[in-house]
Amino acid sequence: MQAIIVPKSAVFEISPIEVLALKKLALVNGALAQSLTSESARREQTALLRVLMDVTARADLATQAKKVPT
Repeated sequence: MQAIIVPKSAVFEISPIEVLALKKLALVNGALAQSLTSESARREQTALLRVLMDVTARADLATQAKKVPT
């Protein structure tokens, strides 16, 4: 088995429209997760929802940090 080394963090640019699209995707994903009857499928969609929410929250923080005068 080959080990894969993943950097602890990566830096990337994301536009405000992309953040908005991710937020809308998170809303749809949350609704889907609630409607699923399969517990494993619901758990997977909820995990994806958490990732989407984390990414959008970090993108919002980065945008706010750019707006703060230095």
